[in-house]
Amino acid sequence: MMNSRSLGFTVLSVLFAGIAVFMAKNWLDNNRPKDVKVDEVQAIAMSVSVSAGTVLEQKHLSVRSFPRSMAPKNVSQSMEAVVGKVARHPMLEGDFVRPEKLAEKGEGSVLASLIESNMRAVTIRVDDVVGVAGFLLPGNRVDVLMTRSSRENASTDVVLSNLKVLAVDQVTGTDANKPILVRAVTLEVSLEQAEVLMNARSRGSIQLALRNPNDKSAVELAEAKPEPVVAAVEPRRLAPSYEKRKIEVIRGVSMQTVTVD
Repeated sequence: MMNSRSLGFTVLSVLFAGIAVFMAKNWLDNNRPKDVKVDEVQAIAMSVSVSAGTVLEQKHLSVRSFPRSMAPKNVSQSMEAVVGKVARHPMLEGDFVRPEKLAEKGEGSVLASLIESNMRAVTIRVDDVVGVAGFLLPGNRVDVLMTRSSRENASTDVVLSNLKVLAVDQVTGTDANKPILVRAVTLEVSLEQAEVLMNARSRGSIQLALRNPNDKSAVELAEAKPEPVVAAVEPRRLAPSYEKRKIEVIRGVSMQTVTVD
């Protein structure tokens, strides 16, 4: 009796052990990393959210596999092509990494890497009013208004439109949504726009106007007109006028009237 019972326990133990081994092997097979199949492509995505100006590292990124027909277009497909690049814009967790969102990390500051080709960075001094009460953040877009005042009247014109804010003070990226009072704002401008901006600062006071990020409408800009030059006019000299006079000449008993100048 004891032998039969012991044999039964042994058979059940072997059976349960076999089931456990089968389940463990099946779990490992399902969770083992698989090589990308021939009909699949890799896509690099963000594993965390980063702000503009962040130098991307491997810890910020993840690799995803998609069937070739469903793969996102124009997306980076290798870690080597992304690691070490600078994020031009804020990037959220889950976003696919595309080449146009990245900049090469060059020598010098990160700000230099964020400037588009043929563009420049110009910094202007602001206060709590000019800086839109501290609501300006890197990545925002603004219009620039110039006000000129005189004793008689005052006029305000839009001199530049849809400029990108590269940095506020010395910060090129921030995740904060709270107002930050700053003393300087760095704008991305072309050389021609830089001339207009510097000229506006010298001719009057400037004000930044924050734009809605979805507003792509064009703004009519005031023409850059030089200050009127008042030339000194020399008073015109008039030739002296002479009055003709009449003289009466008496010769004996005759009298003659003669006109002379």
